[in-house]
Amino acid sequence: MTGVATRGNDLPVSRGHRQRLSAYWRSPAGLVIAGATLLALGLRVAILTQSSFLTSGSVEYDDGVYLGAAIRLLQGSLPYKDYAFIQPPGILLVSLPAAVIAKLSSAAAGLAAARVATACASAACVALAGNLVRSRGALVTTVTCGLLAVYPADVLASRTLLLEPWMNVCCLLAATIALRAGCLAGPRRLAAAGLLLGFAGTVKFWAVVPAAILLFVILAAGGPRWTRAAWYAPAVAAGFIVPVLALGGTSVAGFLRDTLQYQASRVGQSTPMALRLDHLTGITPLLDRAGFSLSPGSYTLFQAAGTASMEPTRIPLAVPLAVALIMAAALVIPYVAWRRDRTHLEWLALGTAIGACAAILSYSAFFYHYPAFPAPWLAIAAGAAAGAVARAGAGTWLARGRRLALAVGGIALAAAVAVELAQVNAEFVRGNPPIAAIIPAGACVVSDQVAVTVAADRFTAARPGCPDVIDALAQTLVLSHGVSPAGGAGNHLAVITAWESILGRARYVWLTGGYKNRIPWTPALSAWFTAHFHLVAALHGYADSHVYERDAT
Repeated sequence: MTGVATRGNDLPVSRGHRQRLSAYWRSPAGLVIAGATLLALGLRVAILTQSSFLTSGSVEYDDGVYLGAAIRLLQGSLPYKDYAFIQPPGILLVSLPAAVIAKLSSAAAGLAAARVATACASAACVALAGNLVRSRGALVTTVTCGLLAVYPADVLASRTLLLEPWMNVCCLLAATIALRAGCLAGPRRLAAAGLLLGFAGTVKFWAVVPAAILLFVILAAGGPRWTRAAWYAPAVAAGFIVPVLALGGTSVAGFLRDTLQYQASRVGQSTPMALRLDHLTGITPLLDRAGFSLSPGSYTLFQAAGTASMEPTRIPLAVPLAVALIMAAALVIPYVAWRRDRTHLEWLALGTAIGACAAILSYSAFFYHYPAFPAPWLAIAAGAAAGAVARAGAGTWLARGRRLALAVGGIALAAAVAVELAQVNAEFVRGNPPIAAIIPAGACVVSDQVAVTVAADRFTAARPGCPDVIDALAQTLVLSHGVSPAGGAGNHLAVITAWESILGRARYVWLTGGYKNRIPWTPALSAWFTAHFHLVAALHGYADSHVYERDAT
């Protein structure tokens, strides 16, 4: 009788669960979330289908560093202790499945898996953001999901293994756990959210912004604020400290030095505010070197690719600044005018968006993928602002203009998708060259961009005598105590001497077109290199790279 009762009781529960899921996805907000997520995934996967993009080592600099470090972790080498690494260690844990694929199949297959997984993580952020705001209705959900799905920096950051998509998915999962219908959940759920936010901080330190804003919201809210904070704050600390000690515990001083002293406060070449605002406002698909342009290919102008650099345009600061101010006013004014209607989620989103934008605009370095950090929070805040205006205008002429506003928004979204697809279709990436005849398997190779050696299956296990350079820029920052090549690392004789020692222990050196951005290539180092190495292959179409072999002694 007990078994029958159990089975009988399970059926209604299971049926009820299916019915709730069906009602969720068939609701207007659910349909919007599903459609926007598919759109986001389509845009992101479209990039991966271009030419040899999926497996090429010439796509990006950072992806090779993160996957290479994860591969080294499987081989028993630890960051901060065995090689220079200037990021917190969470990305190594994220990359471990791709590293396992690289070990069981090929490094190129591992790189492809990491890129597909990152695109999926970015698209998942659209669904998570939509789920957070769905209780506010279809309009808020549409604005939130639509903006995030097509936001240029978020699309570009998802095209390969980068930090922002993985940090964002952890933060949004944490917000999903911490909030119900936009309001704070109980202490235990906040503790679970804290663990996720702490781990997000091990992926990228910037996750401290949403973690701190959520703590502020907890303390500012009514109810058992101190009980909630007592569960939440220690969980954030645990979520951060445990992974850091697991991977960096053997060299805590090295972790603090590499990630804080040498990376977070590094000296480098300043990026103009106009270029930062171009990316933050999302107007980059409309720009090229000459100014505004819709021609295919201008989108790729702002991809750092392997050179980790960005091209300026002739658009003056006044244009992106004006766009940024208009966008800021459109977000903040509805919050201020109808502040009593704001939920805990909406204050979290606005506070995080402001903090994230301030971080990327003021930080010494800047790259095209940085604006992906505030992207989901800006989208949620924009949805909240749109919903506030719509609710305030119910029964007035604003209500009658709602259909027009939705039509205009739909046209704008379609135009953004069309422009982005046109730019993406202009992308061309060279496939990996037949390197087997140039560099023997197992040879000691040093490269300024380890992604090329990873993709070519020449990223072999570290062994005595062969320098283990996974991140050439990190190596320079560690040697120079936080000064990049652009910031004057080449002025330090000890740095040049150290690089001579590193390169001199390699049999092959594979330099890409951006090597001077990572290695302080002074005349003295260039002269030494010319005297000890000879060119064996020029791969101009592949990251403009050259392979050199050390002269016989």
